[in-house]
Amino acid sequence: MSGVTQHIDVKTPEAGENPKNVIGLREFIELLREEEDYWAPEQNNTRLMISRLRKIFYDQWGWNTELIRGAAQVETRYTTVMKATPEAHAREISRFKGLIYAPAYRLVTYTDHDKVYGSTRAGQVPFIYQHDHQALRLPDGDFCDIGHVLAGLDACNYKQVVSPLPSFLSFLEKLFPHVDSNVDIVTWLGDIASSSADFLFDYLKNSEKKLDTADEQKVVDADAPGSDILGDMDPYVMAKHYNIGISNGERLTDILKDYYFGGSSYRANRYLTFAEAIGLAGWNNESFANEKEWLRRYQRELKTSICFVVFSQNEKSLRGILLPIRIWFGGYRGVLKMEFLLSIFLTALKKEIKDHSTNT
Repeated sequence: MSGVTQHIDVKTPEAGENPKNVIGLREFIELLREEEDYWAPEQNNTRLMISRLRKIFYDQWGWNTELIRGAAQVETRYTTVMKATPEAHAREISRFKGLIYAPAYRLVTYTDHDKVYGSTRAGQVPFIYQHDHQALRLPDGDFCDIGHVLAGLDACNYKQVVSPLPSFLSFLEKLFPHVDSNVDIVTWLGDIASSSADFLFDYLKNSEKKLDTADEQKVVDADAPGSDILGDMDPYVMAKHYNIGISNGERLTDILKDYYFGGSSYRANRYLTFAEAIGLAGWNNESFANEKEWLRRYQRELKTSICFVVFSQNEKSLRGILLPIRIWFGGYRGVLKMEFLLSIFLTALKKEIKDHSTNT
């Protein structure tokens, strides 16, 4: 049995991240508050501001056309562009061409008509986006990607089925490959799908040689690091306990302060709350009563998620189209390791619930 582990509770930044560039949550919340103030007097439009803040970090094509269509027309402060070559502060986005890794780079800059700076900062990268500041240190020392929190919250406000069909054909979605929840695919399920997709790409480009355990662990740590997974879970918890979808409510930054710094039990109980939100039930302090059924259901969801990830990352050629189709019809099952990846995720989740059982 593979020794690969899914991490959730991590005390170190992601691989490749310079610890000197990591900021704390309080500083990041103040940066978000400046962004809220930019949109005065709409700071208390919680639903709208979540979309605007999410789009600082995730606003390229697929988010608006496939993942969170309801927020597609929400106005943003910055410009998002995809670059073919690396630039300072640009985020690397996985892409393949002929099975050769050919990443794109997402860059966020000021416009030439900013309401505060006019054209004086046009083309410059805002500080909030620099150095991957969204992956930060929480008060308890855990690392968490708040960009994932924002993405999950936005998806919670615009729940939809994810399918390749355009919106006007949404009534046919169940007849085509689809993922039932966009909240899942923009958070934890999408991260697991990325790991599986990279297992496949590495297998294909290395003459169909499977990865060894050490390399599999590197893939999981890169595509689904603990900081991302923790950021994937918190939106489900926050959506349950706060009014995130109203137009005249709390500022999002106040919600973040209460959740991460307040004395409520919401965060202490986050792991069990998350588990229940994704359909796990009957916790007995060791396991869930419906684990087998849950794994069967989410293998179907994960397979479709992998198809979407592979299509989005691969060249738009006949081969690029045929690869996700082959996955959909059961190909590469032993390479994708869907059941295994879901199982180690579930194992890690149960461990966190048990470790925090005194608070539940």
